[in-house]
Amino acid sequence: EADAVADVMAKYVDLSIPYDAAAKLAYEASDKSMAYDAFKAKYEADAVADVMAKYVDLSIPYDAAAKLAYEASDKSMAYDAFKAKYEADAVAD
Repeated sequence: EADAVADVMAKYVDLSIPYDAAAKLAYEASDKSMAYDAFKAKYEADAVADVMAKYVDLSIPYDAAAKLAYEASDKSMAYDAFKAKYEADAVAD
């Protein structure tokens, strides 16, 4: 049985990927003008900045429906009064 385990272990290939593999690959492809630790810190900061730059706020204001209805109305009353009536009518329905 020990020989069978040894045979399996000898054939085992580690497929795990290190956490900082992307930074290591980028460093190896760079001109190596800075130490790896400094390069890694900059690489990670740049990666976070790239993700944050692509962030789009998709939230919808609570009163978006009232605003749209007001814009489509004749605007014969102030928005605050319109909104109060619109919300009261929506709840009553």
